[in-house]
Amino acid sequence: MTISKQVQALGAVAALAITLAACGPSGDNSGGTDLATETASAVVLTGKETSEEMTAHYADFLSKYISTTDGINFVAYGDVTPEDKVMLEAYIASLEASGPAGLSRDEEMAFWFNLYNAKTIEVILDAYPVSSIRKIGGLISGGPWDIKNMTVNGVGEMSLNDVEHGTLRANWDEPRIHYAVNCASFGCPNLKATPWTAETLEADLVQAAVDYVNHPRGVRVEDGKVTASKIFNWYKEDFGGDKDGILAHARQYAKGELKTALEAATTINSFEYNWDLNEG
Repeated sequence: MTISKQVQALGAVAALAITLAACGPSGDNSGGTDLATETASAVVLTGKETSEEMTAHYADFLSKYISTTDGINFVAYGDVTPEDKVMLEAYIASLEASGPAGLSRDEEMAFWFNLYNAKTIEVILDAYPVSSIRKIGGLISGGPWDIKNMTVNGVGEMSLNDVEHGTLRANWDEPRIHYAVNCASFGCPNLKATPWTAETLEADLVQAAVDYVNHPRGVRVEDGKVTASKIFNWYKEDFGGDKDGILAHARQYAKGELKTALEAATTINSFEYNWDLNEG
């Protein structure tokens, strides 16, 4: 990270701390200054440590608030403290300030995954309590995905759709992108419980694909009939273009009895998706 980008990121953190000081954890001034001081002292770091330390804070956030039940990662949105929300916002601000310039291809992909997922968590927290992400952003939009709520250095104003479709899908021929970005819904592939990194990117993408395809909300076969997530149908061009292509993709990652059943399958009988919040 360059010195100018470090200054931008630290400035964003300072602004968040000042905001917290103004309102306090309960919406007034009581206790706000002490909380902001503690938060600022934790996140205002020396230059070369900023990126690594911010990622470590995000990792701590994920570790603290994600739990796994029956193969699904749930987020305890209602338990997130004001301090941890500020830390999450500081992490997002540091990503926006640094931008993707100078990163390798794998580093850039991990960068966009982390920005998308962290921003989605923030969007939920800002609207919480909410039963579904589709209730955010107005009745017409049906979700927050087109809201320009990020300003990424070297890119400009961006929405979540700009990140997923205008950047990731536009620049990588990689169907497993859909297993990496999380839309805060029960039917979505899991929110990764640790930050995405270039060092483990391929292994983590494989694992994310295996986890989703082999979970009933991804693909299942009952009485010889195949039900798949609507994700495969919405973005079928990324999965071979038709039901045959989707089946071929699913067979690549299916295990055990599911793989055997899919080998015998000739079509997908239905698609489904659950938009309930991934809260637990």
